[in-house]
Amino acid sequence: MDDADPSAPPAAETPEQAAAALWRTRRRNRLRDLDRIDALYRVYVTAVVGIVAVLLISSAVGDTDVSAATLERVTDEGPAWVGLAAALAAALGLRSGSHGGPLALEPAEVRHVLLAPVDRRTVLQRHALRLLRFGVFVAAVVGAIAGQLAVRRLSGAPLAWVATGAAAAVLIAALGLGLALLAGGRRLPRPVATVVGGALLGWALADALAEVWSPFRLFGGLALWPLEVRPLDLVAVLLAGATVAAGLAALGGVSMEAAERRTGLVAQLRFAVTVQDLRTVVLLRRQLAMDLPRARPWIRLRRSARWFPVWRRDLRGLLRFPLSRLARLGLLGIVAGLCVRGAWDGTTPLVVPAGLALYLAALDAVEPLAQEADQLDRADAYPTERGVLFLRHLAAPVLVMVFVALVGWATVLVTAPETLTLEAGAVAVLPAAVLATAGATVSVVLGVPLPSSAASLDDQVLMPMPEMAGMKVALRSGFPPALAILGTAPVLAAREAVADGASAVAEAANVAALLVLPAAFVAAWVRYREPARAWWAQSLQQSQATRKVAT
Repeated sequence: MDDADPSAPPAAETPEQAAAALWRTRRRNRLRDLDRIDALYRVYVTAVVGIVAVLLISSAVGDTDVSAATLERVTDEGPAWVGLAAALAAALGLRSGSHGGPLALEPAEVRHVLLAPVDRRTVLQRHALRLLRFGVFVAAVVGAIAGQLAVRRLSGAPLAWVATGAAAAVLIAALGLGLALLAGGRRLPRPVATVVGGALLGWALADALAEVWSPFRLFGGLALWPLEVRPLDLVAVLLAGATVAAGLAALGGVSMEAAERRTGLVAQLRFAVTVQDLRTVVLLRRQLAMDLPRARPWIRLRRSARWFPVWRRDLRGLLRFPLSRLARLGLLGIVAGLCVRGAWDGTTPLVVPAGLALYLAALDAVEPLAQEADQLDRADAYPTERGVLFLRHLAAPVLVMVFVALVGWATVLVTAPETLTLEAGAVAVLPAAVLATAGATVSVVLGVPLPSSAASLDDQVLMPMPEMAGMKVALRSGFPPALAILGTAPVLAAREAVADGASAVAEAANVAALLVLPAAFVAAWVRYREPARAWWAQSLQQSQATRKVAT
C-alpha cells in the first residue's frame, strides 16, 4: 500500500466516477506544470492594455452628439439591428454543430474515455459546461465594452449600459453555443444547418428592414433597456436558457468520427495561432468548416490560355469557390457596409470593424496568390521572377474585392437611399477594394521564405538590436489590417466635407487619389522584395569582408 502512486486517481465505484476522478487527476497534473506567476503577469498585461485601449476608443466615439430624432430612431429600430447579432450567432452555432463542434476534446479523451463503457453525455457535459463558462465570460467582457462605447453617444447611466450590454452579449453567446451543442448532439446534416441558419438570418434581416417581427429582436431590446424598458424582452432569457438545456441534453449523440477529426484540426490550429502562421490558420479553418472547392466551376471557360494565362488560371480558381465561401464574402460586405453607415452617422471608430471585415474577405480573395506562395518549387520553374509572378496574381483578388465593396455600398444605399450616399459610395468602392487586397497580399507574401542569400539578413540586422524583434512582430501583425482600415478613409473625408459645407464627392476623390501611394508601395514591395533583400545582404557581406581586410 505504501508503494501506491499518489498521482493516480482514487478508486471509484462506478464508471462515471472513475471518469470524473481521471479528469480531476489530469487537471491537477496540468496545473502542476503551470507557472502561476507568469500566467498572472500575462493576465495583468492583457487587462492593462485592454483597459487603456477601451478608454482611448471611448474618448474617440463621442465625436458627434446624437439628436433627439436619431435617439428615437435608435429606440424603435435598434432592437432589430442588434438582434442581427443574435441571428448570426444562431446561424454560426448551427453550422459549427453540423461540422462536429463546438467541443474540441483531447485525442486521449476521444479514443479512450468516449469508447469506454461510460455514459457519453456525462463525460461530455463537463467539457460543455467549461466551454459555456468561457464563452459567457468573453461575451460579458465584449458586451460591457460595447455598453461603455454606446453610452458615449446615447443617453442613460453608464453602469446601466454596461450591465445591459453584458447581459445581452451573454444571452447571445448562450444561444449560439446551445444551438451548436444541439446540432452536434443531434447530428444535424450540414445542408439542413445551412438552410435553417440562412433562414434565421434572413428573418432577422427582414425584421430590421421591413419590421417583420422576429424573436431575435428580444435580445436587441434587452441591450437597449437604458433607452426603453420592455418587459417582453425578458423572454430572451428563457429562449437562451432553453437552448442551452436542450444542447446539454443532446450531448450523448455526438459523432465519434467528427469529434476525432475536429480534435486533430483544433490542435493544429492552436499551434498555428501560437506561431502566427496566418496562412495555416486560414487553411485549417476551411477544413474545420469543410469549405472545399467545387468539383465543377460555376461557369466553364475556354481552355485556350494564350492571353493572360495567370489571370485565366486565377479566374478558374475563383469560379470553384463553394457557395459557403461566396456567402461569407457577401456577409462580410454587408457587415462592412453597416459599419461604414454607422461611421457616416458620427461613430468614427466603426471604420475599424469595417476595415477588418474587408481584410477577412480579402484573405479569401487572394487564394490564387496564396496557393502560388504555398508551392514555390513550381513558381521557381517558371522563366519569370517571383515578384513579377506574384503581381500578376493580384488582378483577380481586386475583382473579387470590388464585388465585396459593391455589396457594402448596396447595404449603405438600402439603409440610406440618398444621392449623396450614391455618389460618395461610388468613389469609395475602388480604394476600399484595393487597400484590402493590399493588406491581405502583405500578409501572404510575408509568409514566403526568403532565398538563402537573404535569409540571414534579419539575424544580421536584429542580432545587435533584439528590441527590434518585438517591433517587427507587431508591424507584421498590425500593418496588413491597418491598410484595409485605411481604405475607408474616403468615407470619413466625405462626412467631414458635408459638415463643413464642401463637396463630399470631391473630398472623397482627393483622399482616394492619395491612397494610390500606399497601394503603389505595396506593389513595389511585392515586386522588388527579394532582389532588394539579396542586394542588401550582398552589400553587408562585402562590407564585412572589407573590414576584415582592413584589420
